[in-house]
Amino acid sequence: MASRARRRGMSGSLADGASVCHRPAVTGPAPWFDRPWGRRVVLSTLLSLVIASVAMLALLWDTEHRRRHERSAEDFAIDRRDAGDLPKLWQVPSFSLTDQHSHLVTQASLRGEPFIADFIYTQCTSACPMLTSRMVMLQRSLAGVDVHFVSFSVDPAHDTPDALAAYATQWNAGEARWVLLATTDESLADLSAGFRVATQKTADPKSPILHSDVFILADGDGFVRGVYASDAGLAMERLVTDARRLSSMAPALDASASLSKDFYSALGCGGCHDNPKLAPPLVNLLGAERMLQDGSKVTIDAAYLRRAILEPGADLVSGYAPLMPSYRHYLNDAQVEAVVAELGTRTADAGPGQANVAVVVDPVCGMKVRAIPEEPHTTFQGKEIYFCSDTCRDAFAKNPARYSSEPVAGMTMKADH
Repeated sequence: MASRARRRGMSGSLADGASVCHRPAVTGPAPWFDRPWGRRVVLSTLLSLVIASVAMLALLWDTEHRRRHERSAEDFAIDRRDAGDLPKLWQVPSFSLTDQHSHLVTQASLRGEPFIADFIYTQCTSACPMLTSRMVMLQRSLAGVDVHFVSFSVDPAHDTPDALAAYATQWNAGEARWVLLATTDESLADLSAGFRVATQKTADPKSPILHSDVFILADGDGFVRGVYASDAGLAMERLVTDARRLSSMAPALDASASLSKDFYSALGCGGCHDNPKLAPPLVNLLGAERMLQDGSKVTIDAAYLRRAILEPGADLVSGYAPLMPSYRHYLNDAQVEAVVAELGTRTADAGPGQANVAVVVDPVCGMKVRAIPEEPHTTFQGKEIYFCSDTCRDAFAKNPARYSSEPVAGMTMKADH
């Protein structure tokens, strides 16, 4: 019996006393993901995730595409682009309009060379003079370059081809590359949408039409390639550079090139200064006294004229808005001195239509103005009194006694011939 017990002990343990367990192998069903139906579930889930990811990416792309497509022109004007980057932003809209010479102009007829476009109206006394003065500066900066300049009117009711022709002559007569296009209410709406600019009529008599003041650059294939803020000097320099790049004919820049001796015409000064509603007349200047916006007075000399050319907002004449651009980066020192010399010699008969026109003194600000029916005027004590602007006329109307006591108030000065 003891022997059987020893045999059982030997068979049930190892020499070192470790116990040995004899158990059957564990068997059972395979994991669910290792079964045929489980594998189908896994593959189906992965496929769904891939499809969802692709759909999400497509949605994000479509959202960005629509956001880009819906952006206004002004949004592109403030983009920070790398130097030399001129992406195709959108396609130029179709149009068929009549220019200042009564010729038909279409987007197709402008193909082949780039064009610079803006939106203006000829009776504007706010943004348009500034915009058009910069348009003239661009035309001068791009002399000899194959590039068109296009101004779309936002005033269909008034801006006929004849009105646009007079406007072009006033600003830059003889510029054959500049077309000014008359519109209709329908074509203007299509243009505004196609160029992504805003145009809106208002009840403000001083600014009856609000519109975009950017420049738009299109290439010869009909794609918009850039939008530029017209009131930013660096943007204007960039526009000149970009237009030259897109042109098939862009001669090398000549830093020594000069304008004609008639700076008044070459710079388009008459566009504003021949209209006292926009800017003070530039005649009989040296020694004249002007009232400034802050109520102080200044006597015009060469230093004042130089400062007015380079910093036009520094000593702004009373009654006028700051519309004039700075010519600091446009004229070299010698040209600035030449402009100052020319302005110092201009007399009342220097401009077209000026001869034999009496010049009177505005009793409010002391400015010399032309005594013609188009200028603001009123009758006081049986005399016609003329003003440089509606502002001065209104000030006189509120308190005529204050200004009529001035010895030069309303007195006619004989024009120099």
